[in-house]
Amino acid sequence: MIQIVLNDEQAKTVASSLKPVQVRDGKGNVLGYIAPLWTEEDIAEARRRLASDQPRYTTAQVLEYLRSLEKK
Repeated sequence: MIQIVLNDEQAKTVASSLKPVQVRDGKGNVLGYIAPLWTEEDIAEARRRLASDQPRYTTAQVLEYLRSLEKK
């Protein structure tokens, strides 16, 4: 895979964006897009889940439950 290293300002812009970033060359030609790791929809869903009163379980609790099923 070819890699392009962004300068600090470019990297900060890409990292903080919640929408795709359009990448252009010096002549203004579109070269591609960089998709964010987390979209606005991802963040909205996470907030919705955090606000929910549904029970939450730790990984340890889930693994313990799964082990208990194996014993049956």
